[in-house]
Amino acid sequence: MELENYTQYKETAIHQASHFAFNTYLCTIPLDFKEVKQHWHEQFEIIYVKKGSGVVTVNLNPLHVFEGSIIPVLPGELHSIHGDENISMEYENMIFSLDILDSKEKTDWCRSAILQPLLNGSLHFPHHIQPSFSFYQETSEALKAVEDAGSVRDEAYSMLIKAALFRLFYVLYHHRIYENDTPADAHAQAVKDAIQYIHDHYREKISISDAAAAVGFSSPHFMRIFKEETGETFLTSLNDYRLEMACYLLRQSDISISSAAEEAGFDSLSYFIRLFSRRYHTTPGRWRRETRLTPSAYGTDAQEKSSL
Repeated sequence: MELENYTQYKETAIHQASHFAFNTYLCTIPLDFKEVKQHWHEQFEIIYVKKGSGVVTVNLNPLHVFEGSIIPVLPGELHSIHGDENISMEYENMIFSLDILDSKEKTDWCRSAILQPLLNGSLHFPHHIQPSFSFYQETSEALKAVEDAGSVRDEAYSMLIKAALFRLFYVLYHHRIYENDTPADAHAQAVKDAIQYIHDHYREKISISDAAAAVGFSSPHFMRIFKEETGETFLTSLNDYRLEMACYLLRQSDISISSAAEEAGFDSLSYFIRLFSRRYHTTPGRWRRETRLTPSAYGTDAQEKSSL
């Protein structure tokens, strides 16, 4: 499993077939996990809230979602998912590559008018489709067709999936938002760039000034917008990613705990163990033993503590 798939394990648990990049699954916050932090990917994603309520942010814009909410997340859009306090939220997540709908023919209208514009960011759909919207029924019926197609797993099921997705995009395209109505958000782009900077340089000694320079802001301005837009400090985000890397190394290899900490960018073993125990409520050694025996234990709040 590649690291980028591994770090999304809590959100997706995807084991999609390499020949057909589509999957749909149910998640519940906080039962399956507490939250999905800011991230993005090149796949198209649809979040369909089935029960409860919460907040989905798309390009740093918070959307209060509830039963029936449909949230299309376009390729490359920064997004996160949080449940409301003391309320669980069950949602269906559909994630797929636009390649499965691409004929590769230059004269294909769908390719030139929908698929390529979605990938280059020039086509936009509403981010929060609600039951009160005039085209909600069309959208929900198209999603139901996708759900039904996903439940068929014979050798030709991919044809049903494609047909249902084309129907969905037909509805979304006719209710698209024109580009002039959705100006680019410099703060969203800065947060994306900062997260990418973490992914590219996590092994190095990274300072606030380094990250700020990478996104073109002063250090004070960068610290303020990162905290305002993500709800956490840049240092917290950096350490979280390093912990994800350490977990990946501990679970996928036999290297020592000290080596995993160093490979993940921690220059102090004691600091690594302290952060790890605070986040996972167990030690790295016990976490490794438990997750190798029970993969679903990743990200759980086991309360037991043990020595290394």
